[in-house]
Parts: sequence; structure tokens; C-alpha cells
Amino acid sequence: MKKCTPLGSTMKTTILLGLCFLNTLQATQYFFRDFYSSDLERAIRLPKKLKKEIQTCTQLNTLPHYTETGERKADPCSAAFKRSATLAYDLALGFLVSGKKEYAKRAQEILNKWAQSLKVVGSKEAKNLINFYMPYMNMAYLFIRSKFPSPPFERFSRGVLAYARYHKDNNIGAWSVLFGVSGALVIHDRALLLEMARLWQKWILNAIDENGVMQKEIVRSNTANYNGGPTKGIKGIAYTHFALTPISVAGQLLAENGFDLWHTKAGQKLFKAYNKTAEWVLNPTTFPYYQPNLMGIHHNAYFLLLNQYFKSTAGQQAIEQDGFKGDRFRLQFNDALKAIK
Repeated sequence: MKKCTPLGSTMKTTILLGLCFLNTLQATQYFFRDFYSSDLERAIRLPKKLKKEIQTCTQLNTLPHYTETGERKADPCSAAFKRSATLAYDLALGFLVSGKKEYAKRAQEILNKWAQSLKVVGSKEAKNLINFYMPYMNMAYLFIRSKFPSPPFERFSRGVLAYARYHKDNNIGAWSVLFGVSGALVIHDRALLLEMARLWQKWILNAIDENGVMQKEIVRSNTANYNGGPTKGIKGIAYTHFALTPISVAGQLLAENGFDLWHTKAGQKLFKAYNKTAEWVLNPTTFPYYQPNLMGIHHNAYFLLLNQYFKSTAGQQAIEQDGFKGDRFRLQFNDALKAIK
């Protein structure tokens, strides 16, 4: 059995000892570290993405995403940050699967430009934006670091961790956990990674009820009346996916770095949420706030990841439907995940 060294409080030590025991039971599969795809370059048009220009800003002063009547168009700087983060992720992933250095160099250039330019994160919404999109930048860097290290980006990643919103038990908190996990890996902070292992469990146990439902997400509307109004729940499934995606990815990154939490009480609760959400995807009329124009039902590519650890009949049937939307982590192109039944 792997030797464990106690770190910090009794609770943390107990978690760590349990993790070491779990690691002896099942070999970790490295779906991100060893991401393999035979079709990624063509499927997401990576050669074309090499030519995309990006703009950077010195400040982010993002406005609220919703107005009284619907979604607000993002301001140029917020839009540029989002576009840059996902572009860097795609290019870095392209390098990981193909070995083509031009992808890594372009990803590094994008990351460094933001590291050197962004100085002010001014609004609450801008801080949320950091939580939502820095994970893509951090993971992009992890894909290329072995051949293209960047001390400026590592300093930038460390600095913006100050904006993490770990205390939230909604989708923002889920993204914050992934932000913390990916950031800890970028800056080689093992203590922070251990804390994220604790927070991963805490978030799941607090945010998901005994029926596998996130009550704060299923009520979401598409207006500034976030949890009410005539469209209450129209984005309930979408926001459920939006919370479960980062917490699932964070769980995988933790597992790939020595913290296998899938078999904990929190892991089992996450799988219950997966099963319940899959039932809604298969039959949206069973969703508590069903209405004809439910949004974001098929933003569920993370099912491919959870299917590795938990066999849900509903989940597998939903996976077989294919047609994943909004798959920014490109899980549907991971050949190992697609091969699992």
C-alpha cells in the first residue's frame, strides 16, 4: 500500500488515508493526461483555429449575464477572455493528441498574452468569469507544460486564484472547485490540491440532495429573475449540466493526481445526480419544471466520464443518443471514453 504522510487536520489526514486505500483497489485511468483521439484535429478544425486572432484586455468589468428580458450580449473584453480560454484549450489538446508543436506554441502565446495584460478583475460577474474560464486556461497549460513551460502564466494562475468562490454551493462553486484543482496543478501546490479534494466532497454533499437533485439549479430561468418568473426552470436541466460538468472533470483530475474520490459518499451522491439527470434527458416531461422549450438538455458530454465509474441504464441510453452540445472539454472525442460500455 502506498505510504501516506498526514497533512494538516485529522479530517484531512483521514481523507488522505482513505484515498491511498482506494488507489490500491483500482488502477487510475488517465482520460485527460493520456487523452487520445483519432479525429480531434478534423472534428474541431484545429488547423483553422491556428489562424484565429485574439484580443486581450487590461481589465474585466463583466456585467450580469441576464437582464429582465433575457441574456445580455457579452462586452468585448469578457467575450475575448472566454474565446481565448476555450481556443487555448483546443489548441493545447490538439498538441497533446497529435504532438504538433504549432498547436502548443499558439496556445502558449494566448496564455502568455493574457498573463501579461490582465491587471484588474473589477466586478462580481468578472470574478465569476474567472472561475468559469480559468479552468480551460489552466488545463491548456497542463497539456503543454512539459515541452512549453511558462513561468509568467504560472504566476498569473497563482494570482487569480484569489478570485475563487469556493464558498458557493451552486454551479459557481462547482466551477470554483475545478478552478482550484487545475490551479493547484499548475502551481504545484499539493496542500491546495488536498484542500480541493475536501471541498470537492463538501460541495457535492451540500449541493445535491438525497434524490440526486440540485434544488438551486433546477429552478433557473433565462432572465434576471433567476429562480422565478414565467420561465422558471426553463434552464433547470442546462444549469444542472453546467454544475455537474466541472465537478465531474475536477473529480477526474483529482483521481489522475492521487486523490481517487469516486467511491466516497460524495462520489456515490454524484452518481445519483448523474442517474437522475440522465432520466430527465431521456424523458424531459419528468423534469419538475417541464415546459416545451426547455433549454440545454443535451449539454451532457460529461456522462461519458461518469459512465466509466458508475453504470446507469438511463445514463448509457442517453449516451447512445449522441448529439452532445456545448462539449467544451471535448470529451466526446476521447476514444477511450467512447469505447467504454
